[in-house]
Amino acid sequence: MSQHTMPKDDASQQGPGKKPLNNADATVKEPRRPRPAVNLQALGIYIAAVVIFLIFGALNGNFLTAGNLRDIAVSASVNAIIGLGITFVIITGGIDLAVGSIASFVGIVSATLMVNAGTSPLLALLAGILLGLVCGALNGVLITKLKLPPFIATLGTMSIYQGCAYVVTNGRPVYNVPKDFVFMLNSYVGGVPVAVILVAVLAVLCWLLLRRTVFGQNVIATGGSEETAWLSGVRVDRVKIAVYALSGVLAAIGGLVIVARINAAQTDAGSPYLLTAIASAVIGGANLMGGEGRIAGTLVGALILGALTNGLVLLNVPSFYEQIVTGLVVVIAVALDQGSKGWPLMKKRTAPKKAATA
Repeated sequence: MSQHTMPKDDASQQGPGKKPLNNADATVKEPRRPRPAVNLQALGIYIAAVVIFLIFGALNGNFLTAGNLRDIAVSASVNAIIGLGITFVIITGGIDLAVGSIASFVGIVSATLMVNAGTSPLLALLAGILLGLVCGALNGVLITKLKLPPFIATLGTMSIYQGCAYVVTNGRPVYNVPKDFVFMLNSYVGGVPVAVILVAVLAVLCWLLLRRTVFGQNVIATGGSEETAWLSGVRVDRVKIAVYALSGVLAAIGGLVIVARINAAQTDAGSPYLLTAIASAVIGGANLMGGEGRIAGTLVGALILGALTNGLVLLNVPSFYEQIVTGLVVVIAVALDQGSKGWPLMKKRTAPKKAATA
């Protein structure tokens, strides 16, 4: 009959006659400190931005010049400003389709106040921001109090705000905006465009708001799970109203920057920025399912779109190809984002079927 034999070293430590452990064996090894995790998804967007800049730089010698890079930053500024607000909305699991119309509405109202009513540029700017706040908060109230889906609610207000922009001036643009207003938002400080400085300041404030305040934690918690956030004491409705109000304020600032850049207010000037602002946030890593989004990623997403537009122009590519390229970039970014997470949307849809067949 065979007998189980214990390894010599182990056997010598078993039983009453075992030898004492030496100092080396008795030393308790300290657990290894976990290495800081590298967010490959976030890193990928920065690598993609560098690659895009290098490719266009290789194709056209003027692309990486200081003057052209400054033009790219200025052209991306409006997308970045509006995209910052969209990022907060997307993190809560919502969407705001009214930002372009709010930008148009605010631009028309502020320009009309300055040109036709003689309001000072500073007061007109503050009035525009207040109007954006009210428009955004109304979106939040419709979504939280009337329980309207964000897509439907903001789709409706998008049409309302755009119609209001037409009504204010009977569809006519407003010219001869005061030079002081243009100087505030479309000048240079030390060679740096004011619009770029404004984007940097707003981005820092948004980052602090999202990552260093209780409000920011509540925004992320609401997007992760509304029910869990509510059970934890988060006033979900207030958080959502505040987020949509913030989106309205940033859309208003974007609309005012547009007025300063073109020295006029047009009734539909903000409309083209709706999809590109959302694209900036999505390319930057904002999860359309909620609970995730990055301020820096949105800025990089806006820069990528600005670089694509600028690079295609330098390469003499017809402008209508720009929309095709932008759409492809958004689709690829979302596909990579979902793929890196194991396609959660697909699993969510297939889960009830499996449960039903079980």
